[in-house]
Amino acid sequence: MKNKIQKFSKGNFRTGRPEVIFEETNLVLIIGEGEVYRGSFIIKSENEHVIRGLVYPSSFRVKLKDSGFEGNPARVEFTYDGRGLKPGHVEEGKFTVVCTGGEYELSFTAIIEKPYVMTTYGKVQSTDDFRKLAVKDYSEAARLFRSRDFYAILKYENERIFYLYDNMRKWSLEEQAMEEFLVGIKQKECIFLTLPGEGMLFEDILESTKGVVTLMKNTWGYVPIHIETEGRFLKVSRQEISTEDFVGNNYEVEYFVRPEFLHVGRNYGVIRFQTPYETLSYEVEVLQNQEYDENHHVPELLIAQILKEYIGFVAGRIDLKTWVDSAVEKMTAVRRIETQSELYQLVQAHIYMLGDRIEEAKWILENYNYNRFAIGKDPITNCYYLFLTAQIRDNKAHTDRVLDELEKTYIRHQDSWLLLYMIIQMDPKYKNPYKKLEVLEQQYEYGTEDVLFYLEAYLCYKEKPILLRKLGEFELLVLTFASKYRLMTKELALYVANFASQQKTFNERVYRILKRLYNMYEEPMILNTICTLLIKGNKTSSEYFPWYQKAVEEDFRIARLYEYYMIAMDETRMRGPLPRKIYLYFMHGNTLDYRKEAFLYANLLTYSDDQAMFLSYREQIVTFTWEQLMKRHITEALKILYKRFCLPEEMDEKRMKAMRDICYSYEVSTKVPHMRCVLVIEKDGALRQRIPYDEESGAIIQLYDKESRIVWESMDGRYYTDSIAYETKRLFYEPRFMEMCKKYEDEAGMWKKTGEVVEVTFDTLRESGLTGADERKVFRLCSEKIREEDPGEDAFLLYLTFEMFKKQQYDKATLTYLGEYFCGATRDMKHLWEVMREYEIPSYKVAERIITQMLFSENIFDEEKIFEDYYLSDTAYFRLKQAYLAFVSREYILYGRELETCVFRIIARECDQKEELPDVCKVALLCYYAGSDYPADIEAVLHQLLREMCEKQIIFPAYMKYKEEWLREVQLYDKTIVSYQAKEGSKVKLFYKIKGSGKKTLGYHSEMLVPVFENLYVKQFVLYADEELDYYIQESDGKESTNTEKQIIRNDHAILAGRFGRINAMVQMTPANRNKAMMEYEEEDILAKKMFKLYE
Repeated sequence: MKNKIQKFSKGNFRTGRPEVIFEETNLVLIIGEGEVYRGSFIIKSENEHVIRGLVYPSSFRVKLKDSGFEGNPARVEFTYDGRGLKPGHVEEGKFTVVCTGGEYELSFTAIIEKPYVMTTYGKVQSTDDFRKLAVKDYSEAARLFRSRDFYAILKYENERIFYLYDNMRKWSLEEQAMEEFLVGIKQKECIFLTLPGEGMLFEDILESTKGVVTLMKNTWGYVPIHIETEGRFLKVSRQEISTEDFVGNNYEVEYFVRPEFLHVGRNYGVIRFQTPYETLSYEVEVLQNQEYDENHHVPELLIAQILKEYIGFVAGRIDLKTWVDSAVEKMTAVRRIETQSELYQLVQAHIYMLGDRIEEAKWILENYNYNRFAIGKDPITNCYYLFLTAQIRDNKAHTDRVLDELEKTYIRHQDSWLLLYMIIQMDPKYKNPYKKLEVLEQQYEYGTEDVLFYLEAYLCYKEKPILLRKLGEFELLVLTFASKYRLMTKELALYVANFASQQKTFNERVYRILKRLYNMYEEPMILNTICTLLIKGNKTSSEYFPWYQKAVEEDFRIARLYEYYMIAMDETRMRGPLPRKIYLYFMHGNTLDYRKEAFLYANLLTYSDDQAMFLSYREQIVTFTWEQLMKRHITEALKILYKRFCLPEEMDEKRMKAMRDICYSYEVSTKVPHMRCVLVIEKDGALRQRIPYDEESGAIIQLYDKESRIVWESMDGRYYTDSIAYETKRLFYEPRFMEMCKKYEDEAGMWKKTGEVVEVTFDTLRESGLTGADERKVFRLCSEKIREEDPGEDAFLLYLTFEMFKKQQYDKATLTYLGEYFCGATRDMKHLWEVMREYEIPSYKVAERIITQMLFSENIFDEEKIFEDYYLSDTAYFRLKQAYLAFVSREYILYGRELETCVFRIIARECDQKEELPDVCKVALLCYYAGSDYPADIEAVLHQLLREMCEKQIIFPAYMKYKEEWLREVQLYDKTIVSYQAKEGSKVKLFYKIKGSGKKTLGYHSEMLVPVFENLYVKQFVLYADEELDYYIQESDGKESTNTEKQIIRNDHAILAGRFGRINAMVQMTPANRNKAMMEYEEEDILAKKMFKLYE
């Protein structure tokens, strides 16, 4: 560096500049944990010049074997100390290379490599690598997932990922668990299945037929699939499959339709595909043997309608004629469908008889083919015929014979309700309701469920309510029938209600009967019985609330009625104040659930204006509020109480903790069925919450941090992360309480995250670097050390101080220290110089290093003010000063670089003080002020330099712009100057001819030009008034030659003095005057030679 500056100071610029290239433009350093990395990089030159220079690393962890280098190529060896850094640490840095070929930045990236596990597919050291492995080989990924080596991969991943896996190891490590893990860490999407359509239709299957349905999945991964069928005719070949069985994204599921299980008509079946996330249904329909009667159910339907209308007739809702007409019409339709049915023929006759249309009934009976002993005849149908004939004849003897026949037949067919019905109608003893009811109860044991059967039983109770002595199965069926068809009389309804009130337990069927009875007769007794039974059955669902509400409004005195009123009430639908009697009842205490009790108090606060009532309640409300706060309960009603009674002055530490928990409470819910509980993995990985899940009300959890993770556990023991959709709802967010908790936290130091506080020292910074360190503390540490210890040049302290400087953390002490010792990239030193100038701190040392480094690298920019600052100091090194002025003067002359005036003022000052400067500085000064105004104090300097440069024949065309007398003095006034700037290393030849007025000159003269400075060439000519210079220049680099365009220069000004001026004047004279002038010129020439002698 010193040699180069010394050469520049003498005006010697023949140093040869290398053309620098780097084999790598960005170095990537992969460093093992706790290792010291050794590396190198190579600098080459594309020409033959040797490269010399220095390297400045940006990181204190980088140590160079030698800070300087020389050679072509040159190898720079270094180490990177990775000790103390955690895997995953990445540092972006740079090497600043200042060399004879310029200044360059070579970036590097130091990466502390994470631990890895080697698999058959290469390294796995991140979750992204694990995902790629799972895509390639799911089985190998699953083995790695189950291995404890998997911890090494996650050790330096996001903590949420590590803690999720750590907890999952306690639950399950099967393929499904790995699928959930990958979904939970956002490495893949959840698998969902799709079907090509909604179903398939088959027709007339005669033999087992195979069908195929294609399952399609949306992405890679693992999920088990259970296949089940609905419909005996469907069968699948496999009931358990998984996505591992898929070919690509498809799997063909084979199923079989078995004809032996098909019935005539439409057969419906479903194939269900169940995964942990969804259930898909594929419908299969088979139309089998479509030639069947679509109306085969119509007769049954019409008969049922006839019976229903008959009940309406018995209840008095329709008259007999209306019922008979409708029944005849429907039976006619039935007989058109069932033309061969003798039973329907007799039923129609029976209807005519009930409607007193005897002739029509007789006509049907006369046309009935009765044959008692005919083979295949139904004895019951025959008995039905005999019963009808007995009714028409009204003959006692005949009636007795028919009754005898009926009883004999009934002995053989005791399960026939129709036979018993006919006997009851004919036998006089069954006119007694007791006897009739007795035989009906016996018939019930045979499973009789006919409508007429229940009607006959009801008529017994209607006639004699006291026959209802118990509420057994038979009695409940009869009462259900009677209440359903609105047959009940008011007397019987009240009797039933009274009887039901004596029951010891709740019966759902009794409740439904009473409910229907109350809809018929809104009697207080029925209402009282309903509420009594509901309370006995502990019925607290909101569907029962209307009964309790009506009982309260009726002011019933039923034990615990008001409690059940509150319990069954749906708070979300309740608007307005509660009845005053409710407030009065609970004034002195209650045993309500906290939700209901809170609603009671909140309703009182919201709607009641009774101040006395509030004062009576206040104490128990306040006590209740604090109790619920400590239990972390939260409801809409409790929000009102908390806002009213939780005052800052009454909050202690325990209450503050409870309030904080409530403020971070969330309700979570999902539409996915069969969830058992909700788990929360906290930010620190602990599993402190395992909340049972209810499909109706969800679950309430606390989420203190956005890093907390929600995990779902299903009834079958599976765990779900983000694979199922769920909703979260914040239950209580009150800025007042949040601010209250925060204020208390600041004052009492509650809930602050505890952890080891690392003190900022030089040792800790040397070990772990500046990552995460408080900038202000680091700055104070450096500033105090500099001010108190005067440490001298310390590489690590210098690094820290400059890093703080880059972050705008500095003071005069640190700036002075940097100015004294810092040496780095030119851009950084210039920034430091600017800041030091702002703080008025002496900056000449930095300025000296900047100028020195710029000259060495020949990479000079925006440095004039820096040099001026350095020059005006008392310590400027004369060689550096000369070298800089020479270099920038050369740049100005050769390349036209713009320089500030201060540089030329300094050159003029140096010349005025007779300091030694290279000629190039003087030429630059003359060229800068040529043709322009200049200060008076440098006029003498310019005049002297012009004489000096002309004496040395270092002449430039710019000189011609100075004063005429100065040019005459140096004999330039009568000259014409041609200049040319060639490429470096080229040879220049001038071709010219001087043409006089009216004269022709053949050919060009040629002359090899000698450079006046480096690649600048100058040639002087003397032209007379009638002459012109015609020239062009040939430039040759040894391989090829190029010629410039021809130029012509004329002598446009008259020269009246001097030798050539006199000759030039003679050219324009007449011959007589010219002779006289020539004689005078000759005399003067002889005289001059005698007076002025030349000394050699």
